[in-house]
Amino acid sequence: MARIHYDILQIKPNASSEEIQRAYRKQALRYHPDRNPAPDAAARMAAINEAYEVLRDPESKSSAASHSGNVSQSSRQSPGDDLTFSIISAARAVILRSGWTLIQDDETIAVFEHAKEKIRVVLTDRLTRDSLLRLARQYREVSAILAVHVESRIAVGSRTTVVDLMRAERHGALIPDGACKSLLSSFL
Repeated sequence: MARIHYDILQIKPNASSEEIQRAYRKQALRYHPDRNPAPDAAARMAAINEAYEVLRDPESKSSAASHSGNVSQSSRQSPGDDLTFSIISAARAVILRSGWTLIQDDETIAVFEHAKEKIRVVLTDRLTRDSLLRLARQYREVSAILAVHVESRIAVGSRTTVVDLMRAERHGALIPDGACKSLLSSFL
């Protein structure tokens, strides 16, 4: 969850303390429930407060800077890994900017909610046959998987939509109409 704090405040990981504070104030003025009538304003404000609390503390900020979504700093070895992280971060930002509310986030699994629809979205750097099977066992109601790299010989079931973010291709289930379709169509 650490890197998403930067996305929430719309700042770069090398932002200074002053830039962090300015970004926090800007987002707080925009999403404070007293000023913003949107139904998800309180949830967004909670996320903004959490991001600011983590990033304003130099020790927490250095910890946040060393995490990168589901690609840990220690496992990043090539310039392509920076691209992978950038793509995953951008996908998170697109979903959040699309008006969806983040209701669960634990580095690799993000659950977004829009009105009464719920969609479970998995953001991952690489989707293999084994990881797909593991996800299917662990999260039976996965609606979509957004992956930077999708193994070419992967067989996706009929319940899950997989979006290959590098190629902007869909695999598996058709995207259902409604808010889910509008969300995922941004990536295709």
